[in-house]
Amino acid sequence: MTGLRVSDFVTFAPVGDNGTVLALNTCFGTAAELSAELARKLVDADLTDISLELLRPLIERSVVTARSSEEEQRAFSRELLRRSRLAQEVPPRVYLMPSYDCNLKCVYCFQHGIRRTTPSVTMSETVALAALDHVEAIFGGEPRRSVTLYGGEPLSPDNRAIVEFLCGSARERGIRLMASTHAWNLDRYEDLLGPQGIEALHVTVDGPASTHDRLRIGPKGVRTFDIIMKHVRLALARGARIRMRVNVNENVLDQLEALREFLDTSGLLADPRFSAYVAPMFDTKAHVDAGTTVLSKSLVGEAALATRLGSSTELAAAFCGSPPIYDKIAAMVSGLEPLSSVGNCCYGTRTIVLDPRGDVYPCVFLAGETAFARGHYLRKTPDQDDSRAWVDEGTQRCREGTCKFALYCGAGSPYDSFAHSGSTLTPSCDCRDFEQTLAGYAAAAYRRRGAEESQLET
Repeated sequence: MTGLRVSDFVTFAPVGDNGTVLALNTCFGTAAELSAELARKLVDADLTDISLELLRPLIERSVVTARSSEEEQRAFSRELLRRSRLAQEVPPRVYLMPSYDCNLKCVYCFQHGIRRTTPSVTMSETVALAALDHVEAIFGGEPRRSVTLYGGEPLSPDNRAIVEFLCGSARERGIRLMASTHAWNLDRYEDLLGPQGIEALHVTVDGPASTHDRLRIGPKGVRTFDIIMKHVRLALARGARIRMRVNVNENVLDQLEALREFLDTSGLLADPRFSAYVAPMFDTKAHVDAGTTVLSKSLVGEAALATRLGSSTELAAAFCGSPPIYDKIAAMVSGLEPLSSVGNCCYGTRTIVLDPRGDVYPCVFLAGETAFARGHYLRKTPDQDDSRAWVDEGTQRCREGTCKFALYCGAGSPYDSFAHSGSTLTPSCDCRDFEQTLAGYAAAAYRRRGAEESQLET
């Protein structure tokens, strides 16, 4: 066969421990498993001695192509437009904030500045009903309607009354409730946990107790890890689902295996209602404005985190990677339909945050930064939802129009851009780093899939 070449959109990721390499086409979202020898030939663009039998599946997956570079670029532009349009039609993620207050003092919290400069407000029942009215208007006839309680700390002792009211009112309207919580006070909400109340929890930890208790500090400096884990088990016993986010800096990265061992021996990894993922800690606007901090010096990039995850089957089986990026890469590795989102996080999926003052924000990390408020839901005629415009803005952030990673990196985190430049429009990623991120997460997804298949066989 003549006129064939390796696609411009192919990148190679070593996976497993036997020399296997994945060839990933980032335009069409396809993957092909290669031997190390075949991978070397493709890297060298040497197709002369490759048999038709080996070439045929590579052509089917667009790893090898007869298209010209110009034809591929036009195909890429069409795919970018297609996914951008799909992202507009996905049901939004909706968050409701009972208050901005929190009773822990996590050293890296992005809301410290907001709480220092903004008067404390707790949502009233009247405001809560207006928020739920707005939620119903947002979803319209969409049957899958769910809201995540967010903060501050939504499940703090001071919020008990309004959260109980929200649980009852949401259930009457057929709206499912989840909560993003530090879980320190979760025992105060035991009766509200489970399928008929708050059915799922997003719980954040900072590694095992040795690192967590230095970063996630309780009242009067009390240690928090053991109490949080006790409450995680309480929630699971009540029938709630738990998704655990592990915030990672250099110290947590070094202790990730210790956390995995703890989750394994405590039985959490074996519970089908429990899952965990890792995500890098990031600088906050307050830290950047204050200059270099100890926290800043200990941060790790997502490329280092992805590489660590991709180098260990045990870690890859225990933890997914950061969802905005990992999920898209995992879909490619598994041969699934490409996910619709193009932008990163809230810039890739419509996000609507309703705060206790009646303001509407497009990003949970930017809630309270009033310059980013996109409307108000307490007016007689609530402002029109412009979350679609925010997503459209996000899909245009990547200025490297020919970059083969543009469908996956989303130009980085919008909050990270804001923290360092004061604008969410500035890309916050590095194409060279992202190639390492993609390879690491591809290896992690490959290892995780293999571990799951082995478990099914046994």
